[in-house]
Amino acid sequence: MFLAYLALLASLAAASSRWVPPELDQLLLEGVDDVYRMKFDGAEENARKAIAVNPEHPNAYMGLAAVVWTRYVYETDQGDDRLIDEFDRRTAKAVEVAQRWLKKHPDDAQAMMTLGAAYGLSSRLQLIRQRWIAGYLKGKKALSLTKAALKVDPELWDAYLGLGMYDYYSDLYPRFIGVLAKIVLRGNRQRGIESLRIVAEKGHYSRNNAKILLVEIYTEDPYGAQDPEGAVAIMKELRDQFPQSAMMHSAQLVALFTARRYDQVVDGAREYLKLVAVGRYNAIEQGKGAVILGCGLWALKRHDEALAAFRQAQKVPYGGRMSRWAVWATIKAGNLEDAMGRRADALKDYKLALAQTDRWGFRALAKPFVSKHYALAYPDRIPPP
Repeated sequence: MFLAYLALLASLAAASSRWVPPELDQLLLEGVDDVYRMKFDGAEENARKAIAVNPEHPNAYMGLAAVVWTRYVYETDQGDDRLIDEFDRRTAKAVEVAQRWLKKHPDDAQAMMTLGAAYGLSSRLQLIRQRWIAGYLKGKKALSLTKAALKVDPELWDAYLGLGMYDYYSDLYPRFIGVLAKIVLRGNRQRGIESLRIVAEKGHYSRNNAKILLVEIYTEDPYGAQDPEGAVAIMKELRDQFPQSAMMHSAQLVALFTARRYDQVVDGAREYLKLVAVGRYNAIEQGKGAVILGCGLWALKRHDEALAAFRQAQKVPYGGRMSRWAVWATIKAGNLEDAMGRRADALKDYKLALAQTDRWGFRALAKPFVSKHYALAYPDRIPPP
């Protein structure tokens, strides 16, 4: 689920220590919360203020990298690749500052974790872009640094987030990606889940991050760890904490869908779209909200209304072209039309999706349906993979 893109943000904020005065710590904390609220300008401002407090400390530089990264994922819906170059520059700067800091302070476990986060965020982005080997190599560096941090401070609970992620995802991904199966030292999915649960309970800055990852696992795990009602409970807590966040709102709706609370999905999606209409959420969020609405209506067998919602999402552009959720809505419209027995209409939508530049790997998802019908009578998922 899309919220997992935030999984390493906790490392932006180091616990107060002899290297991190309360003023710096508070700025970093406020920056993390601003990212969750999708107040990216505020998050960037806090990061730059933190750099002014101590230009030699690496955490705020990591904060700047994370801000531009989450802008790419959420504010532009992975639509503005110029932000990728900026992310790479900021990450390189964070690595440079962290390495220089650790030469002077080799026993700073928090700084080790921050350097690991720089590699970890880069790894996660590579995996999102299906650059499996590059993602694995960066992730390996992140894991090594996280383990080193825990050797210095075994009670650095936030660092166990990284270990839990490695255990879970290094066991999950190679099951799907053959090339990874040959090179990855496999982790243990269940051990990873237990680590994340510990962080969700004991972590300080990583507590919400661990909860977010657990929601992803509880809604998407293909090997028996799904717990939709557990995901609903966690997302209610996070939504209460960040009530104005579109990312939290949409994740809550996905959890409700997985729990088959379809009436609540429809009501929540309509609320989401109203918040877009009044300017509380960014305009690009209309595509996401309409797809969620369409999937909820489809699950309730209100097919014509669902198709209208997908058509609404198809009209949401970014940068003069179809946005990511608009292309995804086109595929889901084709799936629904197949389920309705409208094969000719379905083919038109599949071909329209295939005609778009393949920026997000959707071509491989749409192409099979040109030669075969969508087989399910209900939507298999809401968010794109």
